[in-house]
Amino acid sequence: MMRRAAAVALLALAGGGCNVELLREHPLGCRSDEQPMVRDTLYFGASIPGGGEVSDADWRGFEAQVLTPAFPQGYSVLEGNGHWRGADGSDTREHSRVVVITHPDNSATAQAVRRIAQSYRERFRQEAVLRERGAVCVQF
Repeated sequence: MMRRAAAVALLALAGGGCNVELLREHPLGCRSDEQPMVRDTLYFGASIPGGGEVSDADWRGFEAQVLTPAFPQGYSVLEGNGHWRGADGSDTREHSRVVVITHPDNSATAQAVRRIAQSYRERFRQEAVLRERGAVCVQF
């Protein structure tokens, strides 16, 4: 009886033009031989506003001074090419580096990822560093 009343109430709300959004947490179901972690993927454009590009030597310095100290357990760097439309509307096709970091889901690692992006923006006068974050199951 209670379920039926709840269903009728929900239908009445939905039918009355109210926008009802039901949120449900969907925990990632890792197998017993896996660990739940977070994967952050950061996209670093190499074009420097006003001209120039982040050189390989500049990138190696950034890795040594910022990335490696923040995540000494490791990360992956992929070379890429991308497209970016800046806040001023200009289109840029540029060389890019994609950094993938898999880590525990805690505030310390989340802050470390934000500091990495902020450091790159400041060091190379970047408008943005794209951050993609997702839950993953890992096995070592």
